Amino acid sequence: MKVAVVGVGNMGKNHTRIYSTLKNVELVAICDSNKKLGKEVGKQYGVPFYEDYLALLENNKLDAVSIVVPTILHKEIAIEFIKHKVNVLVEKPLADTSSAAIDIVRAAKKYNVKLLVGHIERYNPATTRLLDLIKKKYFGDVIAINSTRVGLFPPQISDVSVVTDLAVHDMDIISKIAGRQPDRVFAVGGSTFTNMHHDHAEIILDYGNFSGFVQVNWTTPVKIRKLTVTGTKGYVELNYITQKLSVYKREYKLTAPKKFSEFVVKFGEPEKKRVRINKKEPLRAEIENFIDSISGIAKLKVSGEEGVEAVKLADRVISSIKTGRIT
Repeated sequence: MKVAVVGVGNMGKNHTRIYSTLKNVELVAICDSNKKLGKEVGKQYGVPFYEDYLALLENNKLDAVSIVVPTILHKEIAIEFIKHKVNVLVEKPLADTSSAAIDIVRAAKKYNVKLLVGHIERYNPATTRLLDLIKKKYFGDVIAINSTRVGLFPPQISDVSVVTDLAVHDMDIISKIAGRQPDRVFAVGGSTFTNMHHDHAEIILDYGNFSGFVQVNWTTPVKIRKLTVTGTKGYVELNYITQKLSVYKREYKLTAPKKFSEFVVKFGEPEKKRVRINKKEPLRAEIENFIDSISGIAKLKVSGEEGVEAVKLADRVISSIKTGRIT
């Protein structure tokens, strides 16, 4: 299977690395507007470099491509490859606007090609295990989900807000748990280091039967990627980075303690259990799913339609921040 990567910056380099190691896959070319960077990466992997993605298309017969460029360019480049019957993996978010995202999905259907949206946390083994435990009601019914996705400002991101770039990860996971989009959305946020887009936000998602809270920013001097779920029978903490899943089960009976020592035993030291996770690089799992779907041996884990819904939800959040209203 002949593949290429368009955009070999921080994330694109990892796509390139993984493709170069997969069996039955041949990395045939890369493309980037940065000529110096493109030549370096092309030389590293022994493949031709193109400064223009149209030239790449003209000179190579491709089965698949990863598009890892600024979000505002996703629609233009993705649809061009789709028209050439090339299966496309588009890094999240699918597009900068919901209308552009819809156009990409429609094009993929029209030309009958695979379209995978790179919501990488769906491929995190810890996330996969958490979703399985929730489905089995291991924690009872979900009543609240909180996520924290914070860190320093990434200089390569300048075309979208922190909501569209970062919050979509956790909003996608929370909506996946709910099985639908939220009934109501309210958010606050602002810009600390740039006047172009929001770089911090706090988001409340109301699903009726439970709520979700997302804290996201590019201002915290430490990188944190965590999600917690409170259920009627327990509580779980997920660390996306370390791929650790810690569970606190509710074993006590709901009776009032008679003295403080009894209170401490019942409520102060809950039993903590570590769920065993078979760790794996999420991006590798994502790309393998993409390749296997083209081969017909697996279904795409994230559909184009889900990518559209994620962009629509980000639009609702941004609208709420700007207007101060529930959307």
